[in-house]
Amino acid sequence: MTVAALTMYVEPAEVRAAYRQLADAVAQRLDVELAPAPEDLPTLWSHPDLLLAQTCGYPWATRLRGQVRLVAAPRYGFEGCAGAEHCAFILVPETLEAESLADLRGKRVALNGLDSNTGMNLLRHAVAPLAERGRFFGEVIVSESHANSLALLQQGHADVAAVDAVTYGYLRRAQPERVDGLCLLQRTRPSPTLPFITAASRSDAEVDALRAALNDSLAADPELASVLVIEGFTAVDDATYLPLLDWRREAVEKGYPVIA
Repeated sequence: MTVAALTMYVEPAEVRAAYRQLADAVAQRLDVELAPAPEDLPTLWSHPDLLLAQTCGYPWATRLRGQVRLVAAPRYGFEGCAGAEHCAFILVPETLEAESLADLRGKRVALNGLDSNTGMNLLRHAVAPLAERGRFFGEVIVSESHANSLALLQQGHADVAAVDAVTYGYLRRAQPERVDGLCLLQRTRPSPTLPFITAASRSDAEVDALRAALNDSLAADPELASVLVIEGFTAVDDATYLPLLDWRREAVEKGYPVIA
C-alpha cells in the first residue's frame, strides 16, 4: 500500500498536525489511498511505495541518493529563509561570554544528529577554519533533536548548538519560552530547505503531479499555509543538494572531518 508522511517538523503539535493534513491533501488530489506509514524515518524513506516524505538534505546526499526521487523544496517565510533556502542559527546562552565562533573553543556543543545538515554539516563547515589538529569543541553531545538542543542550552548542559531557522521559527512563534535566554551568535551559510521525496520508481509525470498537488493544496487552504509558514514549493533535483557534499569536503580539506 502507498504511504506518505511529513514528519521532519513535529513541534509544536499544530505544526505536526498541519504536515499530516498536507500529506493527506496531496494524496486526495492524486486519488491515492494511504496506508499507515512507518514511524521510523529510514524505513519510511526507503519504502518501495512511498508517495511523499520529507528528509534532511545530508542523509539524501550521503545515503539516499539514487534510492529516492527528489520532488520539491518548501519556501518558508521565516527569518533566515529566502526562496527555497534556509540557514542554521548558531545559538549560545545569553550568559555565555562569546562574541564570535573563536570564543567557543573548548565549549560543549549539542548536535541534533551526526547526519544533520543544519545541526552538524553547516556547523562543521563554519568551524573548520578554526580547528586545530582536528579539534575545536571540548565536548560533543548528541541531543537527537533541535528542540532538545535548545533545551540543553537553556538548562546549562551545553554551550552552543546550530538550530535550523525553520525549527527555531516554529518554536519561537508558538512557544517563545523555548528559545528564551538564548542569543544568536552567527548564521551559517544558506542551504536548500529539507526536500520532499518520493519512491525512486516514480515516473517524471508522477513527480510533476506531486509538485502540482503540493502547490495546489497550499493554495486551496490559506490557513494550512499560514500554520506551516510555507509560501510554496520549488522543484529541485540532485544538483540542488550536491553542494552539501562540497561543504563536507571543504571541512575535510581543512583537517576537520568530524565535529570534535
